[in-house]
Amino acid sequence: MEQATKTRGRYAKTAERRAAVARAALEIIRGKGHKALTTAEVASMAGMSETALMYHFPTRDHVLVAAMELADEEIGSRMTAESVAAELVSGDWDPAGTARLVLLEGNTVRLLLTLEAEAPDPEHPAHEYMKKHNENAVLAFAAAVKRRQSEGRARPGLDPMGTGRQMMALWSGLRAQWLVDPSFDFANEVAQGFRALTGEAAMDTKKKIEDLIATI
Repeated sequence: MEQATKTRGRYAKTAERRAAVARAALEIIRGKGHKALTTAEVASMAGMSETALMYHFPTRDHVLVAAMELADEEIGSRMTAESVAAELVSGDWDPAGTARLVLLEGNTVRLLLTLEAEAPDPEHPAHEYMKKHNENAVLAFAAAVKRRQSEGRARPGLDPMGTGRQMMALWSGLRAQWLVDPSFDFANEVAQGFRALTGEAAMDTKKKIEDLIATI
C-alpha cells in the first residue's frame, strides 16, 4: 500500500510538472510567438530548472507540442461553449463565428502551421499530435454534416467523413492564406465554403419549392 501511494505520488508530481511546462510555454507563445520561446524561460516560469524540464521534454519541439495540445484543449472548450450558445439563440452551429474565435489565437495558429509543416516526419514529436488533431477536427466536421443531413440542410447522399475531410482542407487552406494576407474575410469564406460543400444552398431552395407546392 505504501509503495502504491508513493508511485501515485510520483505520477501526480510528473503530471503537475508537465502541466506547468505546457502552461508556461503557452503563455510565452501567446505573448511573444513560438520563435521567441526558449526552454530556459519556460523552465523559469514553470518554477523548475532547465535540467528538470528537459527530463520531461527531451527537446524544444516537445515543449512546443505540449503547449499546442493545451491550446487545443482551451480553444476546443471555448468553441464548444460558443457553439452551444449559438444553437440556443438560433438553433444552428455558426461556422463563421467559430472561425473568428480561432483567429483570436494568432500566435498559436502560427505555431500550429509550423508543427503541421514538420509533422510528415514520423520521428518528429509533432507527427502523432497532428495526426490526432486532424482526426478530431474531421470527426467534428463530419458530425456537423450528419446533423445538417438529419435536418434536411445538407445533401443526403454526402459521405460525412469525406465531406469532413474536405471541410478540414478548406478551413486549413483559407486559414493559412489569411495569415499571409488578412485582406479577405476569413470567417465569411469559411461559411460560404461549407455551404457549397454540403449543398446547403440547393437544399434551402428545394425546401422552399416543397413548401410552396404544399400551399397550392
